[in-house]
Amino acid sequence: PAAPGEGSPGGIYYTLIGSFVMISLAVAIAFPIGFLTGVYINEYPQTRLAILAESASHFLSEVPSVILGIFIYATYVLATKNTSLIAGALSLSLAILPYTVVQVRESLRVIPFIYREAAHSLGLPRWKTVFFVLVPMNLRGILVGLLSAFLRAFSETAPVLFTAGAAFYGFYGLDGPSSTLPLLVWNFAKTPYENWQKLAWGASSILALVSISLSLIIRKATKEVRF
Repeated sequence: PAAPGEGSPGGIYYTLIGSFVMISLAVAIAFPIGFLTGVYINEYPQTRLAILAESASHFLSEVPSVILGIFIYATYVLATKNTSLIAGALSLSLAILPYTVVQVRESLRVIPFIYREAAHSLGLPRWKTVFFVLVPMNLRGILVGLLSAFLRAFSETAPVLFTAGAAFYGFYGLDGPSSTLPLLVWNFAKTPYENWQKLAWGASSILALVSISLSLIIRKATKEVRF
């Protein structure tokens, strides 16, 4: 970004890098946990652990995302005494985790039971039936969950307000402050400087275009899920 009050608004190069790295790290943290949790809830719905996991997932989905950011601030940022890209990714991972769990669980739940019976009749144990038969059958649905998690993290502002550090003029690594597009819009749109407001509008346009594109891809992929 240019200096405040200059004619040119400048650019968002480091913000784009921070957004991609932070969101990718958040998805890398949340999706494996959400995938295994969704599989476990679907396969063992009556066990105490599955009931607890499903309740925790519902709780996370109902908590305002800003509270998740404050939680990471209180537990991680204060402990490390530093806002960072990792802290932002952790807060985003909490925000997208419940949606990943639901998507994976529903992707497995809609598969007709006859395929499970066929696998069991061949002597396959339950874990092989899940990971070698059911998951490949609806891999597209699970990938939709992955894209949904990325879209959710891409559009979140509140979780990173207290954790990421809002660094717009450089990339300082995983343990340094960073930024995302929504965070740039939040910080620059409310300033009195016209060039920074233009930068916020430009970032908003990119945010909208990426969100619409991912939404269209998700809708198309969802329609093509067949058994």
